[in-house]
Amino acid sequence: MSETETIISENTGSVTEYIPKSREYYAKLPEFEGPLDILLHFVKEDELNIYDIPISKITKDFIGYIDYIQELDIEVAGEFLLMAAELMKIKARMLIPQEVADESGFEEDPRYILVKKLLEYKRFKDASDELLILEQEAKLLYARGYLDNDPKEFETDIMMDKSLKNLTILNLIKGYRNAVIGFKPAVVHPIEILDITTEVQKDFVMDKLQTVQEIDFEILISQMKEKLEVICTFLCVLQMALDRYVELIVDKNDYSKFKIRKRSLLPALIN
Repeated sequence: MSETETIISENTGSVTEYIPKSREYYAKLPEFEGPLDILLHFVKEDELNIYDIPISKITKDFIGYIDYIQELDIEVAGEFLLMAAELMKIKARMLIPQEVADESGFEEDPRYILVKKLLEYKRFKDASDELLILEQEAKLLYARGYLDNDPKEFETDIMMDKSLKNLTILNLIKGYRNAVIGFKPAVVHPIEILDITTEVQKDFVMDKLQTVQEIDFEILISQMKEKLEVICTFLCVLQMALDRYVELIVDKNDYSKFKIRKRSLLPALIN
């Protein structure tokens, strides 16, 4: 192995920097930055109650993590081994009946010191994460500065026309008023959405033919006010003629006029 090498885990993608024993050892994993960070990760991942940690499970997970590091041929830092020993000690104390600490019968939980350390570490870690977010947000901000104090930057970076330097908001308002004098707004015609279709007009024609045998087309559309209504009525009458619901009687004296006559039989019976 060279003087300094980078080891990348094939399983997790973790990156570890290794320095020989002749120099100071330094290991930093992106996921964890110390034994407390690992324990806090286990608590969060398994949704454990930090005030009632299952010491047997978390000890097993922690030692398993140390074994994983050793499989990568990485020297385990002393603080990791110290934490493993502390966990084993707590686990052993949990198995041994505790002596009564005082007359009230209060027994100190062997996990108390560990929980206290975890809570303190979590508080600083959360604060660190919050500061990191604030730092990232601050990088997105840039002070505008005062342009008159730095005319060179104003001219070279912004390249604004010098004639605009003396422009004031009052001049802009005056120019705007001069521009809109005599301006006539466009006439807006409201558009009404009409519920007119050939199906609707077909029902209209059929209703008319319920009371009369035939009707003049001009009379049929005489009360209509919308052009679309007339067009849809004309189209539906042609379709009804094709479907043999009605027949069209053309005036021999004026071929532009015709009557709509209801057929006596249903289309399915006319063959």
